[in-house]
Amino acid sequence: MRTPTLLSLTITLAAVLACGDSQGPGGGSGDGGGASAVLLQDVVVAHLPSPYYHFEYEPGGRIKRVSFASDFLSYDVLYQNGRIAELRNNTAGNMDRLQYVYDAAGRVDTVNYVDPTGTVFARVQLTYDGDKLNKLDRERKLAAGFTIEKTLSFSYYADGNLEEIVDHRPAINGQEATTTVDRFEQYDDNVNVDAFGLIHNDFFDHVVLLPDVQLEKGNPARETFTGGGTDYRFDYTYAYDEHKRPLSKGGTATILTGPDAGRTVPLSTVFSYY
Repeated sequence: MRTPTLLSLTITLAAVLACGDSQGPGGGSGDGGGASAVLLQDVVVAHLPSPYYHFEYEPGGRIKRVSFASDFLSYDVLYQNGRIAELRNNTAGNMDRLQYVYDAAGRVDTVNYVDPTGTVFARVQLTYDGDKLNKLDRERKLAAGFTIEKTLSFSYYADGNLEEIVDHRPAINGQEATTTVDRFEQYDDNVNVDAFGLIHNDFFDHVVLLPDVQLEKGNPARETFTGGGTDYRFDYTYAYDEHKRPLSKGGTATILTGPDAGRTVPLSTVFSYY
């Protein structure tokens, strides 16, 4: 998603489609990390490792395991006092742990990335406006100390649905400074289950679950991505079951700028539930 080129166009656009929280694993159930109203099982995205996301649950409905990109990353979810305490990566060759720290209001304040030696090598810090997430900073430990390498800023419509994500990457550690904007429009009033992926917008980053954060209530019919070198517009279509849960998310992606402006690519995501 960070390097849109014609050669990788299909995978790039499929990844954007996958980065779709409300009643799903991403949050909105208001249960402090406990049972979700919708038990999402698999998110399968065309042309990406399958399943792209997979969830398993305890008998009471709490998430007990989550995996990404056909077990490229796989986590056991541990709880303390009814809320997530740790995501423990059990992937071969990667035994990192994600430790959750909460603020006085019970919101996730910091998620520490801890390596097998017990060293915190990166962390995600979160700020809120009431119950709405408005900023996520990912910091990495460099020689000079913890340094911000990514900031996501979130804005919302009056109805509580996400309007824009501004993704800023400063010029550090050989990384060029970039700023992209993802804008969402034309929401329906059905159930959203995949917006947790909007936070996980780097393939090689860890999956951070925020069960009480609701980014999207419904599902947007249009998404526009600008500032990444090539601009795109995504026009989505959905099929739903009798519970208003999405069964599929299709549509087309249109290249808006550059020599391939006007080219379209079909997109497809399929959802399954327990």
